[in-house]
Amino acid sequence: MAASDIGGQKGYVDSHFHIWDLQKFDYPWPTSQEGPIYRNVSPKEYVNSLNGTPVRHGVFVQCLNGNPEESKWVMDQAKSYPEVKGVVGGIDLTDPNLRETLTDLRKYHLFKGVRHILDMEDPTWITRDDVHKGLTVLEELGLTFDLLLRPHHLSYIPGVVAKFPRLKMVVDHIAKPYIKDKKIDQWKLDMSEIAKQSDNLYCKISGLVTEADWNSWQTEDFVPYVQHILSCFGVDRVMFGSDWPVCTLTKASFNDVYDLFNRLISSLSVEDKVKVLRDNAKDFYSLDI
Repeated sequence: MAASDIGGQKGYVDSHFHIWDLQKFDYPWPTSQEGPIYRNVSPKEYVNSLNGTPVRHGVFVQCLNGNPEESKWVMDQAKSYPEVKGVVGGIDLTDPNLRETLTDLRKYHLFKGVRHILDMEDPTWITRDDVHKGLTVLEELGLTFDLLLRPHHLSYIPGVVAKFPRLKMVVDHIAKPYIKDKKIDQWKLDMSEIAKQSDNLYCKISGLVTEADWNSWQTEDFVPYVQHILSCFGVDRVMFGSDWPVCTLTKASFNDVYDLFNRLISSLSVEDKVKVLRDNAKDFYSLDI
């Protein structure tokens, strides 16, 4: 049985998508400079984008820092769209009332974890004591933490991961390496170092096309990066993510990104393909699928 057949029966998982409503919330990004996606993006449009693929489930990831209401809005939308199986919220880890906020959000079965957009902070933000107090709360509550990193953040991560070995963390977008410029050596060293710190650290193979040449990216551009991620994290700790609709800035549809991922994992066995396209995300986020 082909991996696509298994996906058609059970449904694969997209571990990373976004929606937004420009009238409801004040987003720092996208802006008018991101013309094609500077508009309202609905869950209906997301679900429609899955057509033609065996992906049937998606995990929403925050667009706003420190805004629990965004999570509640998405979870309310999801009542009409059962394809949305999880929500990763933008919650302020330094908030003195963090535990109460998270306890409230955990009443919703779709709420799975937290992310913070580090681009808006000093690079050392992830090392701060008040942030670590927040990560301790996540660990105690059994929630997850998405690490939105760029290469200059990576040197700070081994110590963080080692300090919270029971906290499930996942690196988004393979830490946004400089694919367009074909810079890979230091990124490879840094990713190898963080991968060995904890079996609870995962990596999303997502957001690839936006780090490449938007107008002329090819499958070959990503091969050495994805091969390295598979080598240092293994097939049990990686997962597929579309980063839809951000990927469409490069004129890549959901289908295009899904097909690209399949080409990049073509050497894996059927069983391992099912892991990275379904089981790992299901287990990491405790999805009800």
